[in-house]
Amino acid sequence: MIMDCATELAVDRTQPASAYASLDLISLHVPKALGTSIAETLTGHYGRRRVIGDYANFLESASPEQRLARPALPPNAAAIHGHFPAIRYEGVAARRRVTFLRDPICRTVSHFFFWRAEPRHGNPMHDLMLDERLGLIDFARLPAIRHFYSQTVFGGCDMRAFDLVGVAENLARDWPRFQRLTGIATALPYANRNRYPGYREIAARVMADPSVMRDLRRILSDDIGFYERFL
Repeated sequence: MIMDCATELAVDRTQPASAYASLDLISLHVPKALGTSIAETLTGHYGRRRVIGDYANFLESASPEQRLARPALPPNAAAIHGHFPAIRYEGVAARRRVTFLRDPICRTVSHFFFWRAEPRHGNPMHDLMLDERLGLIDFARLPAIRHFYSQTVFGGCDMRAFDLVGVAENLARDWPRFQRLTGIATALPYANRNRYPGYREIAARVMADPSVMRDLRRILSDDIGFYERFL
């Protein structure tokens, strides 16, 4: 398992960006967009103790200071991989910086059903979804989900800081680009299947429903435009 800085690494709010300059890779894990598979690839390449998981204060109700706080790294750290706002590592001169996107509608549907099957774990947005029994459309309307790419994850970020913005739907093009950039030759494993019972069939029905798709395209229009820049 990747070390999770939310529970195992101290947070040092005073540590300057220069303290991270020795990192070989910063990998931003967009939820439900290949991130668990990429994590397995990174730990196989660098070793588990050298890949630091940064999953703290992302979709939680955290203060701006907490959302931007970087973990204090052990001296042998080679890579950071996790859910975090891109601007958390703004100005950090890591050797390479990567992320992968997924079609916003597919990503939102997967996120919704993944959380439907996930036990409560202290995330206020997840708790709200369960307490209010939100359906898919109301879940998509939540501001942090509706603008997931354009604000929640990449808001305020210059996307030119990334050496690679890959697209899950274009893996035949983008995984070889990842391999050339990082020197990691292994194939991408398929990990973290959605645990919601019957997910594949349910997701297929959602995607085949013209009314639902029309609503999702409207609600997620900003993120769809963001995503299409990288196709």
